Amino acid sequence: MPPHLSELLRRALDAAPVGIVVTDPHRADHPVLYANRAMADITGYPVAELEGRNLRLLQGPGTNRDVAAALRTAIAEGRAASAELLNYRKSGESFWMLVDIRPVRDEHGAVIAFVGTLTDVTARRRAEDLLRESEQRLRAFTSAIPLPTLTVGMDERIIDANPAAHQALAAEPGTLAGSSIDEFSSAVPRSDDPLCRALELHGFAERIEMRARRRDGQPLWILASAAPFAIHGETRFVVVFQDVTRIKEKERQLVEANEDAERDIRARSRFLAAASHDLRQPLQAMALFAAALDHHVADAQGRSVLQSLEASLRDMESMFNSLLDLSKQDAGVLRAEVRVFMLNDVFERLETSFAPQAAAAGLTLRVVPTSLAVRSDPGVLARILSNLLTNAIRYTREGTVLLGVFRRGAQARVAVVDTGPGIPDHRRLEIFREFRQLGSPAAGPGGGSGLGLAIVQRLARLLNHRIDVQSVVGRGSCFCIDIPLAEDALPAAQDGDGEEESAPVLAGRTVVVVDDDPDIQLGLRLILDDWGCRAVIAASAGEALAALDGAGARPDVILADLRLGEYGGGIGAVDAIRRHTGVEAPALLFTGDTEAPDSGAGIRVLRKPLDPRRLKAELADLLRAAAE
Repeated sequence: MPPHLSELLRRALDAAPVGIVVTDPHRADHPVLYANRAMADITGYPVAELEGRNLRLLQGPGTNRDVAAALRTAIAEGRAASAELLNYRKSGESFWMLVDIRPVRDEHGAVIAFVGTLTDVTARRRAEDLLRESEQRLRAFTSAIPLPTLTVGMDERIIDANPAAHQALAAEPGTLAGSSIDEFSSAVPRSDDPLCRALELHGFAERIEMRARRRDGQPLWILASAAPFAIHGETRFVVVFQDVTRIKEKERQLVEANEDAERDIRARSRFLAAASHDLRQPLQAMALFAAALDHHVADAQGRSVLQSLEASLRDMESMFNSLLDLSKQDAGVLRAEVRVFMLNDVFERLETSFAPQAAAAGLTLRVVPTSLAVRSDPGVLARILSNLLTNAIRYTREGTVLLGVFRRGAQARVAVVDTGPGIPDHRRLEIFREFRQLGSPAAGPGGGSGLGLAIVQRLARLLNHRIDVQSVVGRGSCFCIDIPLAEDALPAAQDGDGEEESAPVLAGRTVVVVDDDPDIQLGLRLILDDWGCRAVIAASAGEALAALDGAGARPDVILADLRLGEYGGGIGAVDAIRRHTGVEAPALLFTGDTEAPDSGAGIRVLRKPLDPRRLKAELADLLRAAAE
């Protein structure tokens, strides 16, 4: 390059508004070969002090070492890099510098130097910090509009308040600034103030409901939130609140109204109880008089009248019970008491009650036994099924009425099936309305009140059970109700076929029973013998081991009382028998303790009283699983 051009280039670089340096990567410590005048102005170091030295001299205690290391790595790899770095002038003053370095290559692509531009961005960084603070303030205030807003200092004095805050606190415009928030707090002492407690614990407060007072002394309820923000290095709080005094007053009124309603419900309950007693008395007397006439009326016409009288009394009683049920539901005094129970207990009671009625109507009532356990209110469920059976018997001229149940996922679907006239599709919703009947001739005179299915639907809703109807005109109807199965319901089949399948699995098996109750021992021995099992009955693990050794037997399955009196209980007994015999026999624990867990040491726990069919199925399942 001609000398005059070289001089021109140097002058141009010196006139540049940014710092420019050229470094030599081939010399030790990568020294500066050239620095322009702007570089000297930015750093405070004369050009002569910069040239020949590494730019590391600008770094100080606040310099980010990771960023500096990244720049050194880029230089070592011969590539460009850019970063913002906190550096220090010769005077010790810190400043932010934007560093941009680029490799200079010869005609062969080899790096012969690095050129770097360095720009002082301190003013921009400070402006960004101020902008962030402004944005925080802006968000704090704009989030509060148009609700009452206060700006409070660390000394708990109000710095600023918007017009809504002056109005809410009954203060003259512009008079809240400088006031202490103590003036508006109802908490005594101040440590009880929930807003202050939240700020002390968390540094912020969100939707705190608290008592306060206005400047005129009137009390009020407020819902307040508070958040800190910084401005010019000072921490302040923005407090946003809402006057909820009217809402609290409405809540108080609702509580009072609810208490009044509860008193009304209790009064209705007492009235219904009294009315039930008083109205049943003449019904009972009429029934007794009719029964007394039975032995005094012999002629055919008199007998016919007496039978009509008895039928009318039964219908009157049924209608009275239906009306009483509806009244209880309307009054809100009917409550469901949901618990786990065996469904067959309800089936047996219904069969006892309805078998004579079905026989008197010339029908066959078939109730299919079940071992399912369900979760419902047995009394309310019995009332639902009673109404369905009553309707089925009343509207069926000939044939059969069936009560049964089958599994449907996690539900037990109870079905009442009849061979009656059936229900047309367009009238299936109508039958659940009050005082609605299809008017089937099978019902005859006095064929019901039209309330039975309305009560069924209401009671099903009370239990949150689903009702379903399927019907074919001329062939009959099926009313189904879905009931949740209990968690410990039988997982295996519950019908007779299941028992037949279990029999060959259990025959000839050695079942060890460890229970210290003589009655339980006797009962289990009887049913195990009946199933063809070889029963080893003992009151303790020691007795069981002696019996097994004496008979030269090995256990196929072990039953033990969880709360056995000896050390370790049933779990310890099972473990002792397994260890002594060397047989990892499957086991079941049983207990009458309702608080006991569903399993212990990996062994399933069954609740007493044990349903024999369930126990049989459980033992068969255990033996099948062990064989697999």
